[in-house]
Amino acid sequence: MNQSSEHFTIAAEYALGLLSPEHAKAFEARMKEDPMLQQEYVYWAEHFSSMSEQWQEHVPPAHVKQQLEQQLFSTKADNVTQLRAKSSRRSPIWAIAAAVILAIGIWTFVPPSFEATYQTHLVASESDVIIDVLVDADNKQLRIIPKQGKPAINGDYELWVAIGDGAPMSLGVLDLSEMREVSLDVPWLSSLTNAHMAISHEPKGGSPTGAPTGPVIAVADTVTL
Repeated sequence: MNQSSEHFTIAAEYALGLLSPEHAKAFEARMKEDPMLQQEYVYWAEHFSSMSEQWQEHVPPAHVKQQLEQQLFSTKADNVTQLRAKSSRRSPIWAIAAAVILAIGIWTFVPPSFEATYQTHLVASESDVIIDVLVDADNKQLRIIPKQGKPAINGDYELWVAIGDGAPMSLGVLDLSEMREVSLDVPWLSSLTNAHMAISHEPKGGSPTGAPTGPVIAVADTVTL
C-alpha cells in the first residue's frame, strides 16, 4: 500500500472512531496542515453516513454478536481483526460493527489500493487553483485532488487531457471542494508518457462543444512515477 492509499484507509478508521486517542489526535494535527487528508476524512464521513441511512435502527440478537466476535477475533481471522486494537474510543459492540463496516466500505466501494503510475501537478496562472491528478493505469482509475482554490465565479473549471499533438479530451468539470475518483476504461490511459493536462474556464456545466472554449488557466505535462 502506498502512502496515498494508506492515508485513505486511516481517514476511514478515524471517521469510524477506530483510532486510539493518541492516533486520533495525531491524525487531527496532520489534517490541519494537509487539505488532502481533510478531503479524505470528509469523503469517508459522508460515505458512512449515507450507508447508515439505508437501514432502520435495529438491535441484533445476542447470537449475532457472539458469531461476529468468534469470526473477527479468532486466531484465523484476517487482517481486518487488527482494527480491534484501535477500538478503545468505542464500546466493544461498536468496534465489531465498525470493523465490519470499514471492511465493506474499503473493499467493496473503493479499490483496495491506488498505485499511481502518472501524476500531473496543475497550478493556475491567474487564479488560486492548484490540483493534482493521479492516474492508476493498471486499475484504470483517476484521482483528482484539489489542493487549493475556489469555484469559478462565472461558469466552471473543466479538466482536459491531450496525448501528444492530439485534440484535448474532457475529464469533466472540476469540483474543488473534494477529492474525486473516476473509473476510465479507455485505450489511451497507458499512453500518458507523452501527454499533458489543462484546466480551462468554461460556461456553467462545462464546454458546450466538447473542446475548450474559454481561457486556459493551467497547463502541465504528465510525468511517469
